[in-house]
Amino acid sequence: MRTLLARTAAVAAGAYLCVLAFLYLTQQSQVFPSKAADNALDAAVRERFPDMRALSLPTPDGSVLSGWLLARPDAAQDAPAPLVLYFGGNADLCSQFLLDAPRELPGFSIAAFDYRGYGRSTGVPSETALKADALLLYDRLTAAGGARKTIVMGRSLGTALAAHVAANREAAAVILVTPFDSIRAVGQQRHPFIPVGLLLKNPFDVLPDAAQIYAPALVLIAARDTTVPPEHARRLAEALRGQEKTVVLDGDHASILKKTEYWPSIRDFLRENGAGPR
Repeated sequence: MRTLLARTAAVAAGAYLCVLAFLYLTQQSQVFPSKAADNALDAAVRERFPDMRALSLPTPDGSVLSGWLLARPDAAQDAPAPLVLYFGGNADLCSQFLLDAPRELPGFSIAAFDYRGYGRSTGVPSETALKADALLLYDRLTAAGGARKTIVMGRSLGTALAAHVAANREAAAVILVTPFDSIRAVGQQRHPFIPVGLLLKNPFDVLPDAAQIYAPALVLIAARDTTVPPEHARRLAEALRGQEKTVVLDGDHASILKKTEYWPSIRDFLRENGAGPR
C-alpha cells in the first residue's frame, strides 16, 4: 500500500512539474502571441484616411517600430490638435484601432504603433522593452508634432504601457480599457495551484505606475470579462491618484469595443476634462 501511494505521489509530482515547465516555457507566446502584418487591413486604413502616414521609428537597441500617425490641425487654436497615443492589446495590430478611431475622435491627432515582433515592427517583445518603447514613442511624437495636449490610451496589455507613460510623462488624460492590476495577479487567480510569481518573466505590475498618475483617468470595465475579471480593473482604478471615472459596460473583454456606449463614453470623458479640441 505504501509503495502504491509513493508511486502515485511520484507520478502526481512529475505531472505537476511538467505543467510548471510547460507554463514557464510557453509564457512568451501566451503573453506576446504576436500577429503578422495584415496588408488588406492596412490598405483599408489608407483608403479611409488618406492623410494617415506610415512611420518607422528606430530604437536605441536596433529594433524598428512600425506605426501610423494621423496629424490634424486644431483650427480654433491655429495649432496641432490634441494627440491620442494608443497602445493595443497583446493580440492586436495597431491598424485595427486606426480603422475606426479617427472617425470616432474627430478633431484629434491619432498615433499607434505595433509592438516589437508584431506587424512590421522588428525585435523581441518584453515588459522592459515595451515600456522603453512607449516612452520613446511619446517623446518622439510630442517633439515632432508639437501637440498642445497628449492623451494616452491603452487596451488590455496596452493599459500597462499607457499607465507607464502617464506616470513618467505629462498627459492631459488617460484612457484605460479593460485594465488590470498585474498579469501576476490575473494569472494567479486563473491558476491558483501554480506559483505564478516564481515563473513569470513579465509580471506587468501596473499598480506602482498607477500610484504616480495624477491626470484625469477613464477606466472602462467589461462587466462579463473573463480574461481580466472586473475586480482586477477596479484595483487598478483605486490606485490612481487623480480624478478617476469608471464606466462599466455590458460585454466581455473583446465585445466591449463594439458596444454603442463605448466611443461616446470616451468622447464625454475627454470633453468633461477639457482634453479635446476647443
